[in-house]
Amino acid sequence: MKYAIISITKQGKILSDTIYNELTNNPMIMQVTQYHKNVKDAIKNTFEEYDCIIGIMASGIMIRSIAPYVNSKLSDPAIILIDDNGNHVISLLSGHFGGANEITHKIASLINADPVITTSTDINNKIGIDSIAKHYYCKLENPKNIKYINRALVDNKKANLSLPSKYDYILNDEIKKSYNVKIDNSLNYISSEFNGHTVNLIPKKLVMGIGARRDISSQKVFNAISSTCNIMEIPIKRIDYFATASVKSEEKGILDNVNKLGKELKIIPIETIKSFQNNEISTSSFVMKQFGIKGVCEPCSLLANDNDSILIFKKTAYDGVTIAVSSSN
Repeated sequence: MKYAIISITKQGKILSDTIYNELTNNPMIMQVTQYHKNVKDAIKNTFEEYDCIIGIMASGIMIRSIAPYVNSKLSDPAIILIDDNGNHVISLLSGHFGGANEITHKIASLINADPVITTSTDINNKIGIDSIAKHYYCKLENPKNIKYINRALVDNKKANLSLPSKYDYILNDEIKKSYNVKIDNSLNYISSEFNGHTVNLIPKKLVMGIGARRDISSQKVFNAISSTCNIMEIPIKRIDYFATASVKSEEKGILDNVNKLGKELKIIPIETIKSFQNNEISTSSFVMKQFGIKGVCEPCSLLANDNDSILIFKKTAYDGVTIAVSSSN
């Protein structure tokens, strides 16, 4: 995700610096850019290019600035509002599919503020169908019907939820309380319905790229895989494929884990990685010296995914193992 932080006052800039320093250490955030003053220009430059905009200012300024660009809950960025003293963090726009509600809680925790959420499903402890889609990296079909599903949940009516057993990892206790769940292995997606209104969730392809030191232990590889999924708040089962470079294709520690998890390992030739051009990829001087490539986990993750894939978890090192995760669009 790409974040923009916009401040106006001196106090707001101090708070912006604090948030910036915290966010840049998050492996799920690819870029954080700070803007100070010139709010309208900052909004114009970031609204369609960034996934989340954090405004440290009065609500009126932010609302008037974003108004010309607001289009759809499925494409608008998450908009977060914070007062200058950092007392309240408010989810202003794109609470579910944009992730603003979840981000609000996380930012509030970082600066010890009160999160302010107004979405009906959330304040009634219900999990909206679009929140499920966001959390588990799914595309939405028939998004116009989201309101029927979520309204039913708020009214304490159970919507239907059908899914194949391979996606049963989404079924926590809250979802089971809110939906009539049916396992249907004829499906290859997740489907919710209420009174003839259907919303389908199509899981995006997630590929975890792995790099490792020679003769790495299986346990260290598993710890790295597990730690990454914990940070992403997804089960390991949600990863569709693993990928590594041809020079690592015989690493027992990697092979043991892929086989144990019942997943496919995609092997990317070194020459393919050398010719791969992508601005998201970071460079390791050690890997460049050893193999003549910028890195292993990030390019392998992207190359093993669809052509329009993006990194959603940047290269992170865990005791001799590096991990990156990409998602198809």
